[in-house]
Amino acid sequence: DYTNYQDELMIYWSDIKSDSKYASPFYDEDKYLTFEPDHGGWNNIRMSMETVLIMAHAMGRTLVLPPEAAIYLINDGSKG
Repeated sequence: DYTNYQDELMIYWSDIKSDSKYASPFYDEDKYLTFEPDHGGWNNIRMSMETVLIMAHAMGRTLVLPPEAAIYLINDGSKG
């Protein structure tokens, strides 16, 4: 039976209690992480923003964002 075979291959997430006490060696609330967006298209900026948000959270750092700027091919269609 294919269903039973598939169930045997599945491994479900379970909480590991010791993981909740783990502290990253990079965790430091007194430090900063800066972000400069890619000069490419919207998807490149979105993916890099998602990554830096997770990194800042994991390392306990304050995320510093750049000033507001035009995004390539979004605001007025220009390349600059």
